[in-house]
Amino acid sequence: MRRSLPRSDGVDRPTRGCARRGAAALAAAVLLAGCSAPVRPELPSAAPPSARVQVPEDGVSLRSIGFTNGPVDAFSLPRTAVVSTRIDQPDGVTVVLSSPSPTEVARYLRRTLPDSGFAITADNQAAAMTFTGYGWDGSFTGTESSSAVVLRP
Repeated sequence: MRRSLPRSDGVDRPTRGCARRGAAALAAAVLLAGCSAPVRPELPSAAPPSARVQVPEDGVSLRSIGFTNGPVDAFSLPRTAVVSTRIDQPDGVTVVLSSPSPTEVARYLRRTLPDSGFAITADNQAAAMTFTGYGWDGSFTGTESSSAVVLRP
């Protein structure tokens, strides 16, 4: 039988012992539910992680030009790329190129991204595009004198 104490407002409340047992049971249920909660599945990348990506003969991988973050073996740039600025962080990679021209870089990316396991998600056919693959979202943009690639997980 549940014991409760009368209150002046007419609502019965459980005694402290019952409330503590109820709180303990609730806490245990929450902990158990947290342990059995499904793990958020990883979204599939454009290519299986075990697939070995072949960098085109006219390209260089991010790893080969010194990057340690991002899809370093799958993403490549033209072999003639001259990097003027670089950011190499776990939460984002930025590569600014002073050469070749943005048009040439865009042409290279359009040709090589799909074969490397990336999906081009938008392309304005000038010097701007977005793409995704290997758990990273990327964008490319160019001006008259430089171009940049940004990759974010």
